[in-house]
Amino acid sequence: LDSRKPLTSNTTMVVSAAQQRPVAKGTRILKSGKRQGAGRRPSKPQSIKKELVKLAKRVATANQRTCKPHIISERQGCVGLVLGQAPPGPRKNLPRGWRPLAGPAEQRLARLAGLASPAELWTKLDRGNLLSWYPGLKERSAKQDVAKGYTKHQSDGDVFPQESARRAAAAVQLERYRCVVLLGNNVARAFGVKAGLMQTEVRDGSRLLTFPHPSGVSHFWNEPANVRRAARVFKAELQRMRRQKLKKTIVISTKRKRNHG
Repeated sequence: LDSRKPLTSNTTMVVSAAQQRPVAKGTRILKSGKRQGAGRRPSKPQSIKKELVKLAKRVATANQRTCKPHIISERQGCVGLVLGQAPPGPRKNLPRGWRPLAGPAEQRLARLAGLASPAELWTKLDRGNLLSWYPGLKERSAKQDVAKGYTKHQSDGDVFPQESARRAAAAVQLERYRCVVLLGNNVARAFGVKAGLMQTEVRDGSRLLTFPHPSGVSHFWNEPANVRRAARVFKAELQRMRRQKLKKTIVISTKRKRNHG
């Protein structure tokens, strides 16, 4: 399977079936001329969703996939790692220079950390995806058809093959990091972590933090209390990492002075 194969559907313009149907009598019309709720768009264009669902089925039958996580270090010496699930689409369809968690996810994480920008966040943490390849899109049930007025979930969610994820998790060198932030329960399960949401489990000297995925798809972020709690937990882990890194630096410096003395 080659997930880099370009999609055959035309994605230049997408018009949903809901927009094509005539407006029923008595339906409230907005000033823009669209029906109320018509402005809500699915997370991925309808014209490519069928291709992504087919991709997921092909991936499920493929038995040869790299299990090495896609981890990027923007700065040497980072003692923390943030791990997401997988890229948001096939490599061929990603922007040039794309990085894991780029976009709204990294922006939310930077805000939770109290930092000015994502660029500042990635000077403190490495980032990556457990799967280095896109596993495809889940198939949406008929009752969740956006064209029929369904508005609760605008994202179908991506497939996440746990067997491949577990093999990838086993390849992560946990001993390199003081803390590894696992974004979402799927990633936590791949590591065999039993700790609940925003709780930690120690493994190979590293603290594994189960953290809600920063994507806007998650309903977790709809509650202000959840946002405040997540910010407290994330900031606390960053502070812990800074203290441990500083302590390690002091110990190394002291040893060097003794050796030269």
